[in-house]
Amino acid sequence: MKCKKCQIDKLSEEFPFGTISLKCEHVSSWCLKCLVIYLKETHRQCPICKVELTHQEFNDYCLLWDNSNFKIDLESFSQTDNKLSGQNTNSGAFFVVRLNGEKFELKLTEINTVKELRHKLMHYTKIDDDSTLTSYGICANSHIQLIVLLYSITKGQAVKSLVFDLYWGYPKSGRDYLDGTCLIYKGNNLWKTYDYKTRNHLDVSYISHSGDNMDDNDATGHHKISAKLDKLPNDVTQLYLILSSWKSPKISHFRKPSFKLYDEMNPYKQLCKYNLHEAGNSQAVIMCLINRSHNGHWNVIEVGKLSNGNAKDYGPIISNISKIIDLGHKIYSK
Repeated sequence: MKCKKCQIDKLSEEFPFGTISLKCEHVSSWCLKCLVIYLKETHRQCPICKVELTHQEFNDYCLLWDNSNFKIDLESFSQTDNKLSGQNTNSGAFFVVRLNGEKFELKLTEINTVKELRHKLMHYTKIDDDSTLTSYGICANSHIQLIVLLYSITKGQAVKSLVFDLYWGYPKSGRDYLDGTCLIYKGNNLWKTYDYKTRNHLDVSYISHSGDNMDDNDATGHHKISAKLDKLPNDVTQLYLILSSWKSPKISHFRKPSFKLYDEMNPYKQLCKYNLHEAGNSQAVIMCLINRSHNGHWNVIEVGKLSNGNAKDYGPIISNISKIIDLGHKIYSK
């Protein structure tokens, strides 16, 4: 797709998802980079139809651009890499490699070249440098899983309340609900469900769902889920955040959906950067996992698993979560 502003062919994920503003009646023909530059240099209005963007919409685009997973700053990459590797808590990616039934985790911020990746594999597998890939057990149909660790929360970081904030605009068909759901697991077993109809549990005072906050005048909806991680029982290991469409067959039918995952004490730091555009043709998406590692840290992990199902029937979503658990979609302490 070619950007109307810079005239460069770009991937669909490099464009804003849906309309630029809830007041717009068109999709964006400008890429995200050109749009953010324009919004910062001029009045905060759509460059195509000139409608004014809200302060929230402007901030959402700036945040989306800052956290874009398709953007790489080559000049600062090595400095950033050094900075990340020196921190106790950081974002990054892990190669999870299973060889002959054994699992090895290789942190991407510790690997700068393919040669270093090869030597890391040698270190774990004790295989000579002249060996082929098959010597590592990597052959046809081998499974190499990439896990993206978005954020790590240590015991020293007191998270008063982790907040999932979801906004959406009604589809053209009228009022509809883009449901935000949190499914909480103890090991492999579903423990609690939080959604529009199950907003609270009597035996759990530290997790809540706001329910549906609908504004028919502006044709917008809002959900908020809050959870105090330090209050969760020790055997609670995973929280899955899910988006699903209620009546519309696809998430793309909703105008300008957006979300934030943040610590209530630091609301401007986005802890999850999943691009909702990737889920546009799906009824639901398992966006991310907040996982408790063996050392007690909580890790925010990108999932992005598309699924059927919604708040009327979580069956297909729960089935996909079971597959994620079976694949070992977890980060363990080193």
